[in-house]
Amino acid sequence: MARRSGTVFLIGISLVSRLGQDSAHRTPASVQTYLTSLTQSRRGSAIVINPATGEILAAWNLKDAVNDAYPPGSTAKIVTVAAALEESLVTAGEHLICRRVPPLLGSGYTCTHPRAPEGLTISSALANSCNFFFVSLSMRENSETLFHWYSVFGFGAPAELDGKPTASGALRKPSGARSKALAALGDGGVVSTAAQLLDAYALVANQGTEFGLWTNQAGQRSPKPHRRIELKKSTYTALRAGLLGCVEYGTCKDAAVPGVEVAGKTGTSSALDGSGATHAWFVGFAPVERPEIALVVFLQRGTGSSNAAPLAGEILRYYFAGRRKQVD
Repeated sequence: MARRSGTVFLIGISLVSRLGQDSAHRTPASVQTYLTSLTQSRRGSAIVINPATGEILAAWNLKDAVNDAYPPGSTAKIVTVAAALEESLVTAGEHLICRRVPPLLGSGYTCTHPRAPEGLTISSALANSCNFFFVSLSMRENSETLFHWYSVFGFGAPAELDGKPTASGALRKPSGARSKALAALGDGGVVSTAAQLLDAYALVANQGTEFGLWTNQAGQRSPKPHRRIELKKSTYTALRAGLLGCVEYGTCKDAAVPGVEVAGKTGTSSALDGSGATHAWFVGFAPVERPEIALVVFLQRGTGSSNAAPLAGEILRYYFAGRRKQVD
């Protein structure tokens, strides 16, 4: 019988500790100026926040980021990880050999990560974005389970900006084995705004709490949690290990910051216009153990590893370069 943990609590929970408030860093104004300079010739959106409060440090096309929804691609694999671990469908130490071409989906989803003859764990599969592994996990889950866990992470429900609900994207329960496999990869049954995706990763960064998004104009000084979930400590450990590995040796290497442990995930999703083009995602947070910055980058056209991760890396390196200068 599947467990039904991951209870969601909305508005009104007492404030958790504010992480990273004592570290020196670039001012929001300077981060905003730098982000603006990076994105002048691009199409997409981005949000940079303090995950401990939800305060927006910088944003690009914020209106689009809270309203426009797209398939999240492999960034949504954190949901499949949490579902499998919380429902005891896999252990953190279990190894699975990647056969490259995932069942149910065929060669269009062939894995391109380095071969791992010893097999992949759920964390290293997340780091390498192994489609074979995640489709195999989907075959252990039922549709209701996967739909439940997407809901737990806030997909299909409005995010918040300055205390007001924003667009909710869309979430549909998988109707068969193939649609369930696509949902496990974030490529079917779900469309997400950049704000929703950032909130989902804030839940991981804060180990269960996200505060919604707040602008400076809102004057919010004591934010209350927008969403709180309960996961096993071992689930957070596995998620963080996978996201850290993605930056250290996986598809997110271009988002790395020297001397800082960055957790992140790329995603490449199919355009909804049927053109065959792809959109690019990166979402993550840093430092891993005491997050003080989280960000989401969405680019119309491109791939997560080649386009979104490098842009996110420039933002992160700029932010932490300011901190290092003050420490020196």
